[in-house]
Amino acid sequence: MANTQMEDAIFVLAGHVFLKTSDYLRCLDALARLFGPGRLQYLLLFLAFVRAAHYWTETHPEIAFEDDINKLLATHAALADCILNDPQSRDTISQSLLDELPALRLQADKAIGLLAAIVDSSDDAIVSKTLEGIITSWNLGAERLFGYTASEAIGQHISFIIPVNRRDEETLIIERIKKGERLEHFDTVRVRKDQTLIDISLTVSPLRDGNGKIIGASKIARDITQRRQIERELRESEGRYRTLADALDTQVQFRTQELERRNSELRELSGRLLESQDAERRHIARELHDSAGQTLTAIGLHLARISEETKKDSALAKDVQSAEELVQHLAREIRTTSYLLHPPLLDETGISSALSWYVQGLAERSSLEIDLQVSDNFGRLPSEMEIVIFRLVQECLTNIHRHSGSKIALIRVSREENTIHIKVEDQGRGMSPGRLAAIQSHGTGVGIRGMRERVRHLHGDLVIESNGSGTKVYATLPLPASLSPRKRNTRQDVA
Repeated sequence: MANTQMEDAIFVLAGHVFLKTSDYLRCLDALARLFGPGRLQYLLLFLAFVRAAHYWTETHPEIAFEDDINKLLATHAALADCILNDPQSRDTISQSLLDELPALRLQADKAIGLLAAIVDSSDDAIVSKTLEGIITSWNLGAERLFGYTASEAIGQHISFIIPVNRRDEETLIIERIKKGERLEHFDTVRVRKDQTLIDISLTVSPLRDGNGKIIGASKIARDITQRRQIERELRESEGRYRTLADALDTQVQFRTQELERRNSELRELSGRLLESQDAERRHIARELHDSAGQTLTAIGLHLARISEETKKDSALAKDVQSAEELVQHLAREIRTTSYLLHPPLLDETGISSALSWYVQGLAERSSLEIDLQVSDNFGRLPSEMEIVIFRLVQECLTNIHRHSGSKIALIRVSREENTIHIKVEDQGRGMSPGRLAAIQSHGTGVGIRGMRERVRHLHGDLVIESNGSGTKVYATLPLPASLSPRKRNTRQDVA
């Protein structure tokens, strides 16, 4: 226990001396009384070595050890001389310490040599200088990096390896060192002996004396030429890729504009084709109604006159009657076809009457039950818009009749202030997900494509939904801005 307490006391006193606290002089005096002059010098020699090694490892954590060799040797020699010349150190204990001093110096020299070897074997340049910029140490890494030997560099001003346009950096570095600041990873450029430039990264730390006063700076310089080259290559590569990306973006924009232009032309052509188709339907319908209808009427009249003349011949009269019935049936079919191509009611009274006529005729010709509702006071619309609504409903009902298997069809046509809404739905088997996806991607269905083109030509929207309980088709058409309620009412009154 006594030994432990004594050891603790010695470590506490030595700690104050090591750390140079405000009480270190009193602690030093206590150690002198405890050990005597000879043993005290032995302890101080040990503390000097530990303090120097600790200081350098604290200053530069990037390396394992570092040491101011000249200063430590000078301190070591001074302490040895003090012990040898001390008249009070001639007692037996002091003499034994003196006898041990060569071995101690040998151990210290080995440690110092190890530290020096570590510093010199470093790939980085390790340089020390005064606050005035005079170089005081220059390791092998500095010789390899800058091309100057230690004998050429030590004693020179550090500016001899600094480009002229970067001399201000040294002033700023010294100012920060004087403030006790540490600079880390400061990228800059220096000059080699062959006058070539080299990219380096600096770490600069202040050097302090035994009293903690800043007396200089220690620098570690690392060659970053390869890193800079890689960065330049990356920037050049990024520049090339950026140029390529910009070129590709320009090409994409150009191609997109070209595609949009061609799509616009295609839509315009499609619109003109639909207009031509409607015009041709109107022309064919008129020809069927006028020309073919008149011809059939004349044939009917001739057959009627022949029927009067052949009443006495019952067999011939029956044949004439059959011919008359065929002519009448053909006349009805031609009239129906003519109206389906272009119903005259569409031009005469508007979309409401045309839809009612078409729905009634389809219900008579099929077993389909159709529920048509057109909002009250729907009024008239531009002829182009009325044709689109009629063809849309016509195509939907044709698909319901032919493909859905539904016995019921619902049609709703309504008008708001600025929009026309059309909805057609059935309660049939619906479409498969694959076919619905193909239709929604505009990939199939000639009739649906025609519907879509008609709606798009008027800047409207067409939505198709389908599942196992049926199919729904929604269409919205914007009203022209010029078609105000007042104009609409005026047109309706005129009609």
